[in-house]
Amino acid sequence: MLGAALAVEERRERNGVASGSFRGAATRVPTLILAALLALACSVPVAANLDETDANRAIVVLERGGIGASKERDPEHEGRFRVSVATGDASAAIGLLAREELPPRNSPGVLEALGDGSIVPSRLAEHARWSLGVAGELERSLRAVDGVLTARVHLAVPPRDSLAPEAAPERPSAAVLVRHRGATPPVALAEVQRLVAGAVPGLSPEHVSVVMAPSAVPTSPGGELLRLGPITVTRGSAPAVRWIFGAAVVLNLALVGTLLFLWTRLRRAEASLAELRLASESERAGKR
Repeated sequence: MLGAALAVEERRERNGVASGSFRGAATRVPTLILAALLALACSVPVAANLDETDANRAIVVLERGGIGASKERDPEHEGRFRVSVATGDASAAIGLLAREELPPRNSPGVLEALGDGSIVPSRLAEHARWSLGVAGELERSLRAVDGVLTARVHLAVPPRDSLAPEAAPERPSAAVLVRHRGATPPVALAEVQRLVAGAVPGLSPEHVSVVMAPSAVPTSPGGELLRLGPITVTRGSAPAVRWIFGAAVVLNLALVGTLLFLWTRLRRAEASLAELRLASESERAGKR
């Protein structure tokens, strides 16, 4: 009788140790999976110190290339923004932004150019800064056209000779380089000529040389699509999706294992209870 009771107690202790080990493993597995998923979900900035317009353009370019991106406040520059992508898409995103000339080159406007002079600037220096500022304003206007990647404007505006005011002024001229997306220019050549000529006194559209340079943007590696079962994802997102699927499978297996373990424990508990009941009945029968 005593031996049977001791055997039942020993079986309980073994089951308790196994239960503690299983619970510890079941607790550690989800924690490790969650840590791995958080590591994969980390994002890195690929463009910073942007105004909101340039940040929105970067988002559009990256989304068009199949790369998910997000815009957030730049903590290092007040009132500016930065664009972040997943760690696996960083290389493809940087290459795509470089091909799209984003962020754009900073072109000083008239106010910026005239504000950087000396205390008493010369007439020639003042004229040069004015020309630089007008060229910068024209570049900004051209870049605002949808489809224009970059624009460079070079103005040749001879200053008037203050010592010979009655002399005929030299004829101004301009040269414009527009790099655009696709084979068809987003703006007509004549419209560019009229825009530049209208900003410079004495400049006629016929004296504005315009060069349109198409730029075919290749497909970004991050935009290549892969099929993972019934789901189509980008190549950069594939590792994270695989981890998520793997985590779901592991969690389901852990759940099934937990249910099987609990069912086994229940069966063993029922068997132990039956043994104790039989032992108790036998003991009562022996006393009689």
